[in-house]
Amino acid sequence: MKYGHKIANRGIPLLLTLLLAFFLPMGIKAASASPEITDERATADYWTQRNSAGDQVILSKEQVKEVNAGLRSRNDTLADLAVLPETVSADEVRQRIENVQALGDFDTAAVPDLYKNGSGLTSYSYSFAHKNCNLSAIPETANIRYGVVTRRANLRLLPEATGWFESAGDTHYDTLQATALDPAEPVAVLLDSYDKKFSFVRTRFYDGWLAKSDFAETGRAEWDKFAAPASFAVVTANKKTIANADGEGLLFQMGAKIPLTADKKLLLPVNDNGTLRTEQIKAAFDDTLHEGFLPCTENNFVRQGFRFLGDVYGWGGLDDSVDCSSFVGDVYRSMGIELPRDADQQAKSMPRVVDLAGMNEDERLTALYACRPGTLLANNTHVMMYLGQDDAGTPIVLQSMSSWFSFSGGYAKHYLRKVIASTATFLNASGTPYINGVRYLGSLR
Repeated sequence: MKYGHKIANRGIPLLLTLLLAFFLPMGIKAASASPEITDERATADYWTQRNSAGDQVILSKEQVKEVNAGLRSRNDTLADLAVLPETVSADEVRQRIENVQALGDFDTAAVPDLYKNGSGLTSYSYSFAHKNCNLSAIPETANIRYGVVTRRANLRLLPEATGWFESAGDTHYDTLQATALDPAEPVAVLLDSYDKKFSFVRTRFYDGWLAKSDFAETGRAEWDKFAAPASFAVVTANKKTIANADGEGLLFQMGAKIPLTADKKLLLPVNDNGTLRTEQIKAAFDDTLHEGFLPCTENNFVRQGFRFLGDVYGWGGLDDSVDCSSFVGDVYRSMGIELPRDADQQAKSMPRVVDLAGMNEDERLTALYACRPGTLLANNTHVMMYLGQDDAGTPIVLQSMSSWFSFSGGYAKHYLRKVIASTATFLNASGTPYINGVRYLGSLR
């Protein structure tokens, strides 16, 4: 399965559990407490005060653009929407829809062992979700339509609003969830669903199905104000609610871009029966809203990361929050750097990548100690952000953690669902230091 931030939360098979129970007494380290750090190391000041050069700009605005171009060249999930062609072939639309289905293992005829509304997913529900993809209606050449998200919205792997879960009582880990989109996010519309309630869209970092009630369509010239704004504000808080003229609160997450008018007013999108209307609200710049991107500095990676501390883990952006990959993605995009959405793609797409394959624990730690704050530690299922070494020389990271494992008195999985500071050596599901399961270290330099 390629959907990085999903696999991280799969349960451990019974056989592995029995093997863990067998080997732990033979010397594998035991853990009985959460890996969360709550002392002074869990503050931004602890790290910024240790880094005398931490406020030096490491990438100029032009260099940020160059980095983004490089990221797009190394990862085909990223797109510069402003330069998309006006038409797309039927083969490409079909392939993109099928690729998204495959992300959730929904590209097979077999009905998955999942639950919908607390009951087993039926063959009818599964087959209708596929029928709703409307593949037979794709024109030979499709004209791209232009839309703007008008409220925080869920991008889906199939055109289905109701969640599909791995257990009857789960409400957090919806297997249909791709990611969340902020208001003012531009989308390129490729196809409508069979029931006309969804559209298949391209975004800057993902394809998927978006409810038509969550975005409004417009012409290219008006759309360009959102896809390529001349000036813009950037949300720098972990999340921020801005009221439109009707008093509706629009929820934005860190890194969201909002176009600015020439007189420094926010250009907010409104869904007027499916058509885009805009309204202007005076921008109030403060430590939650910045004119343009924040300077790209090591200390800003730290400060921005700690703004999420304690927030709930939000699978695919659910629960109005962040999972592991959207956490680091939002920190980076507040400084203008557009990372891929999924954990398995983020670190290995960076300008500088260290492949840890074949290294022992000491070699891995030596490689990590040479890294700068903001470096990503990633494998196929999880990603974390490096802060540095504490006074004892222990490597510390920030992460949005779904669960952790304990082994004292027997194997157990615990759902923490929280953004925390931890060591990079907390125990993974196999009972070994987490650094031993990290595949890539990815950084800007």
